[in-house]
Amino acid sequence: MSQPKLTDYTENSAEAILRIVSMFVIVDGELADAEIDTIERLGLLDTLGVNRERFALIFDSYCDDLIDHAGTSRYVGLADADWVDAVLAPVTDPERRRFVAAALLKLAHSDGRFADAELVVLRRLLKRWRLDLEELTRNARTGS
Repeated sequence: MSQPKLTDYTENSAEAILRIVSMFVIVDGELADAEIDTIERLGLLDTLGVNRERFALIFDSYCDDLIDHAGTSRYVGLADADWVDAVLAPVTDPERRRFVAAALLKLAHSDGRFADAELVVLRRLLKRWRLDLEELTRNARTGS
């Protein structure tokens, strides 16, 4: 498998963040309505200044990048470390990283289960970004 090539987004942009969200919502192999509802309920799109149509384009672009990366391979690891690292790379701002991680935690529980692939991605994200799960969950409970 070749080195991941992704649609180029500006560092720390809404598009780069929403590509991570796109990766996360399909990493378990399905797109659950509850996850999309949670994205809207959390006001994630509004916070990032993006409407649902723009998110759909970013989601489609993510899927196209994934298909291009797969090439003729019979298997694509949706939670492959190199792939996840490439998707995470454009988000470098510590506040944006914490924002994304907290949102993904909420998304993970929105469909009623925490899939193994979601856990793999979340662990990779926490390690790569040097974030502490206890701090994130504590801040989510206190609203900070």
